[in-house]
Amino acid sequence: MNGSSSRELTRRALITGAATGLGKEIALTLARDGYDVGLADRDRVSLDKLMNHPDLQKVNTIPVSIELLSEKSINKGFNDVISGLGGLDVLVNNAAKPLIKQAIDVTWDDWDDILNINLKGSFFLACRLADHCIQNNKPGSIINISSTHGLTGISGRTIYGISKGGMNQMTRMLAIEWAQTRVRVNTVAPSTILTESRKEMLKDPEVRQKMLNRIPTGEFPEPTEIAAAVKYLASKEAKSVTGHILVVDGGLTAA
Repeated sequence: MNGSSSRELTRRALITGAATGLGKEIALTLARDGYDVGLADRDRVSLDKLMNHPDLQKVNTIPVSIELLSEKSINKGFNDVISGLGGLDVLVNNAAKPLIKQAIDVTWDDWDDILNINLKGSFFLACRLADHCIQNNKPGSIINISSTHGLTGISGRTIYGISKGGMNQMTRMLAIEWAQTRVRVNTVAPSTILTESRKEMLKDPEVRQKMLNRIPTGEFPEPTEIAAAVKYLASKEAKSVTGHILVVDGGLTAA
C-alpha cells in the first residue's frame, strides 16, 4: 500500500483492467482527484510498474488480481480491496476482451469467453459494490466502460458488440433497480481510443484512415477524455445522473 489519505471523507474506487491503456489512465485521473484506488488486473504482477507512478504516491493504493471468469476470484479481489482501503464507493468496470472474427466462425468457447469476461464478470462486480453500499447505507457509483460497438452494427465484431450492448442494457436495468438506494449506474461508450496498444495497431496508414473515416470529427478520442467522463460520472456533481450511456465518439453514432 502506497501513501495515505489525510482527507476526512475519503473516496475510494476500484478500477478493473488497470495495468495498461484506458484503465491505467482512469486510475491515475481518479488518484489525482484524491481517490484512494484499488487496481485490479488478471495478473497481479502486471500492476507492479503502475504502483510506482508518482500520481499514486499521495493516496492509498492496493493492487489485486481479479479473474473475471472466476466468481471466487471476483469475490476475493473485491474483499481484498474493501479490506485494504477500508471500504469502496466507486467501481469502474473497464476490463474487457476483444474478438475480431466473422460470426459464422465464432465458436461456443469464444461466446462463453467474451460474454463471461465482458458482461457476466462486470455484472457480479457491480452487484458486490451495490451490496456493499446498501449494507453500509451510503451512496455508490458504478461506471461501465462500453463501446460504440454496443450501439451500432459493424462486421467482424459481433460477439464483442453483443457483450457491450448487453452492458448498456445492464446499466439501465441496474440503475432503476438501485435508484432508491443512492447507487448510481452509468456507462461511458467510446469509439476507437488512442491508447498505446491501439496506436501500434493503427500504424498502417490505410487502416488508420479507414477507421477515421467513420468519425465525423476526424479525430480519435484520447484516453484522457474517457477518464474525464468517468471522473464526472463518479462525482457528486452527477448525483442525478443514472442509467445514462455517455457516448464519446466524435459523432460516430450520430452520423
